[in-house]
Amino acid sequence: HKDINIVDEAKNIPEAVKAINKYKPDLVFLDVEMPRQTGFDLFQYFDEVFFQVIFVTASRDYAIDAFKVSALDYILKPINYDELKAAIEKAQNNRKITLKEQVRVFKEHTDGNDHNKRIALSTNEQIVFVSVDDIMFLKADGAYTEFYLKDGRKEVVSKPMGEYKKLENIPYFMKTHRSFLINLKEVERYQKEDGGYIVMNSGDIVNISRYRKEAFLSAIQKI
Repeated sequence: HKDINIVDEAKNIPEAVKAINKYKPDLVFLDVEMPRQTGFDLFQYFDEVFFQVIFVTASRDYAIDAFKVSALDYILKPINYDELKAAIEKAQNNRKITLKEQVRVFKEHTDGNDHNKRIALSTNEQIVFVSVDDIMFLKADGAYTEFYLKDGRKEVVSKPMGEYKKLENIPYFMKTHRSFLINLKEVERYQKEDGGYIVMNSGDIVNISRYRKEAFLSAIQKI
């Protein structure tokens, strides 16, 4: 791009911090997945963030919409030139917006507030941005994953459920069966008959493995 002058490259967060402090760039291209830390960790090293950021990521899964609601932008790998050009032009147009405010908005979506975290669901027709808190449960269907949402919608994603394993890091999400990952907040009741099964607030029936019953019953009481 004719308006871009590359002043340095960094392989990790410490190198990036040194380079940014040295060159004071207007714009930083920041990968999400980095050794030992994520690109998001960069912000904690700056009291005042004076540069714009374009995130570069191969993942559509988490917090993508945080880039959209703020002046931050992102491009997906493999990088498309037209998308790169558009992101750069957006950064140029947003030079007057303080990144301190942008980072505040971003952190609201990513720092510990699980109900604010978002997940991007790439279906055949579109990419749907969904609040994690609005997910009722996931159901595995071979190479596909079905997302059942609180508003009654079902979104089918062409990825196996294992791709969304990070959801299990959220305290109120739990895998109850090889085919089900559920939001414990949306459980209506546990039925003991027929080997045991879970009924969600929507009335949907969710299977539970006999090996996971004890952990489920313990976890549900803590929600």
